[in-house]
Amino acid sequence: MNSVLVEPDGLVSDTSRDSMARRAPIGRFRPRLVVFASGLLLSVFLFQLVERPEVIPGSEDDRLIQAHLDAWYGGDFETADSFRSPERVRTGPSERRARGEVEYQAMLQAHAELLDCEELPPETVRCDVAYSNLLNEAVGEAPVVVAQQFGIRDGLLLFVAGPYLEDEDLTASFRDYANRSHPSEYQDACVEEPNFQSPDCAAFKLSHLSDWAAGHKP
Repeated sequence: MNSVLVEPDGLVSDTSRDSMARRAPIGRFRPRLVVFASGLLLSVFLFQLVERPEVIPGSEDDRLIQAHLDAWYGGDFETADSFRSPERVRTGPSERRARGEVEYQAMLQAHAELLDCEELPPETVRCDVAYSNLLNEAVGEAPVVVAQQFGIRDGLLLFVAGPYLEDEDLTASFRDYANRSHPSEYQDACVEEPNFQSPDCAAFKLSHLSDWAAGHKP
């Protein structure tokens, strides 16, 4: 006769003589099973260590720059401005130009990401930044990498050296298309001041994006 007992920890125990007899020989192999299982677990653990590289967080300066880029190229002027030092606000672009640039980038769904940064003491960081927008997406071009320098003091940006980020090849390609096809409209929307991108220019690019992409040659 078989009887089944439920142990205090919830395990089920079969106490029949037949089952006990069947289980008895296993005792001789249990040490081998334990060794095999331990080796298997160790192998899995070592495999995971190889497959999962260590993630090293960026420095405080890197995080500050990335947060500023996320806000600036993502359309959040107030947040982007909060990372600038009073000196940067005083010597940088006017608020009108800054807001116009931020809106332009947001309309074109721009994205900027730090790839690598190098400290240049005492207060400068040089970074490679990958930049893309809808022009890249329209023609399947990878983000362009641009070198920029950032001045940092007391956890705030002192300066951003260089022009606003853009893919110069795609910008030139679109300019050639616009000057051939819509010269007056393009001049009115996009040619105002050096290094200044306006929301009107973004709207113009969006309205002609498909036509430009169809004729673009890499």
